[in-house]
Amino acid sequence: MDSASSRKLLGFRQIAQEKLQHVFYSIPSEKDLIIEPALIKPLEHVCGASWLRKKGIDKIFKFDPKNPPPKRKQFVYFITSSLLTFKSVLDQISGYQCQTSSMMEPDVRNKQYHVLVLPSVLASFEHLLEEEGLHGIVELYNFQWDFLLLDESLLSLELPNVFADVFVRKDTTPLGSIAQSFRIFNVVMGRPHLVFSLGENAEKILHMVQRMETSKRPNVAGKESATKTGDGNGDKEPEYAAMLILDRDRDYPACLLTPVVYCGLLLEIQPLNSGSLVVDGECNKIKNGKLAFLQEAGTVTPSKQQETTSLRMSGAQDMIYLEHRYRHFSEVISLLSAQAKTLGLEGKAYTREMKLHEMKEYVTHKLPKVAAAKKELFKHLRLCETIVEEIGGNFEKHQMIEESILTNTNRKQIMNYILELLSSDAHRYNTLRMICLYHVTIGLTGEDMTKLMTGYLNAFGYRHLSIFHNLFQARLFPDTTNLSKTKILSQISIPTLKTPFQIEANKLKQLPTDTPNESVSDRDGGLVAAGVQSAGGGGGGGGGVGVGKSCPSYVFNGNYIPLVTQLTHLIFAASSFDNLNTRLGHLERLKVSGRLLAGGGQSSGDVLCSPRTIKELSASSHKAALNQLLPFKEKTIFIFIVGGITYAEIAACHLLERTIGVKIVLSSDRIIAGHDLIESVVNC
Repeated sequence: MDSASSRKLLGFRQIAQEKLQHVFYSIPSEKDLIIEPALIKPLEHVCGASWLRKKGIDKIFKFDPKNPPPKRKQFVYFITSSLLTFKSVLDQISGYQCQTSSMMEPDVRNKQYHVLVLPSVLASFEHLLEEEGLHGIVELYNFQWDFLLLDESLLSLELPNVFADVFVRKDTTPLGSIAQSFRIFNVVMGRPHLVFSLGENAEKILHMVQRMETSKRPNVAGKESATKTGDGNGDKEPEYAAMLILDRDRDYPACLLTPVVYCGLLLEIQPLNSGSLVVDGECNKIKNGKLAFLQEAGTVTPSKQQETTSLRMSGAQDMIYLEHRYRHFSEVISLLSAQAKTLGLEGKAYTREMKLHEMKEYVTHKLPKVAAAKKELFKHLRLCETIVEEIGGNFEKHQMIEESILTNTNRKQIMNYILELLSSDAHRYNTLRMICLYHVTIGLTGEDMTKLMTGYLNAFGYRHLSIFHNLFQARLFPDTTNLSKTKILSQISIPTLKTPFQIEANKLKQLPTDTPNESVSDRDGGLVAAGVQSAGGGGGGGGGVGVGKSCPSYVFNGNYIPLVTQLTHLIFAASSFDNLNTRLGHLERLKVSGRLLAGGGQSSGDVLCSPRTIKELSASSHKAALNQLLPFKEKTIFIFIVGGITYAEIAACHLLERTIGVKIVLSSDRIIAGHDLIESVVNC
């Protein structure tokens, strides 16, 4: 990425600081900050403790509902938009109010309690404030930090529960906050020439952004109207030629499959919070999700308690992570072992034959660097050891079953494997993850659905029956209330018939193992035969059988190319709009909008509010302009996935960058793994 674009991405931090500063300056005198623990790590990407103190913050406390800090001065609470958390905050404030004299009237002008809510204050907050009798005593504020730069070309909004709210509860409230961030993005980066959206929620976000930009606001009306009419900022060339917004439910397999790249496997075993991974040798996602008696049977008492540390998954912060993040895990272990041996030799470089100045140079400069490198390397070795212990034993068989699911072969073997997991090695989330992958790609029959539900409920208890309704709401499981059709279909078995998932995936050439090599050529839009070998370092990886490192499917052992990667490749590989129509015209949900389509008429807002399919645009008056735009001269694209992005998709897009020479900036509401996706549905 060029320095100008990098500076603009860092500019989002400055915007967030300005927003936070505005809130703090509106509260006179010194104050204490009480912050929800989950928001500490994201806030570190915006500002530090010294910056907060300069803005009038005296002391900083973690929010604990059971242990409130001593009341000294004004309190500023910083919480997420959770009603339960807000109720706990009001309970604390009520306790403080009871400690003060009941004869004193509250000073409405100088309120002592302020609540900062990420990303926005809900209407239910106002109602609860009145019910608790604290209206006029507590002041509420909206705050959103927009895009946080977690790594090179990787942004995140760090918004909690977006997938559960939008895709399970069907609550579109978080989409308004995402749209607001996109409006800021358009102001900073410029509106891209073409905006591609795939999914219902992606379209809703674009409609919200367009309404925000066309609404009359005194402070920005002039600037935005100039953008729409082609004056001022409208003439400025956008930083990104294209934008792609994708719903998570449009590509569930990329989230449910088990990755083989190092960064992806890290999230399979430990939780991630705003780019910081927990390094804990005592517990992990695999142990926490298994039944208690299975854990007790296999637990070995450690010789000593291992401390919990964190690992910054950022190439700028960790050079070891930068070198190995996108490599195949089998390569990482051997390379880390070689690094450990090299550091061991460097640590023994001290000899008695050294002269005095050489000893001083060694102790002052080299020895601290070696010690710091050993400390960082030890974290990675601990994580690799955990991956091997928790996942390695069954990994090859698991990969083989996932390949069978994708290619719709060996159904009986797949069912037996899942039932065996439920009876002997059940995991609360990962077993459900396999079941959901089976349904999304092949489709569960009524008989299979009954077997799997019974096995899961027998393992974890019938109190979890509602989980399957939540999975159905997210389109991850069949409807359990309507079994008549599925019972009829279960009597029919046509093993040679392609499933709808396979038909769609083969059209986009996402299944290298299910497509003949001659039909997966670069000319036809496939990536398997791109023929560009990825270099070492961040882009390395080992693919499956017959698939080299030049194919993004290496992130899933050569079995699957993520949809976001394939769409990006097809968009930039199109030589004209007619060619793009040939490749992507069958996708009815893929809509196109952008500044290019708004330039032809005076009512640009009306045009922008109506994204159209590629087929519709091929028969419209915009076709000539679109043919002139494609192929893109500037191969830059900004991608956003609604509902969470995985490191497998990030690694695949990183390889695509190096393969075809494009610049891709990826973003989402948060970075997740398949475990996190299922957990959010279960806890919904």
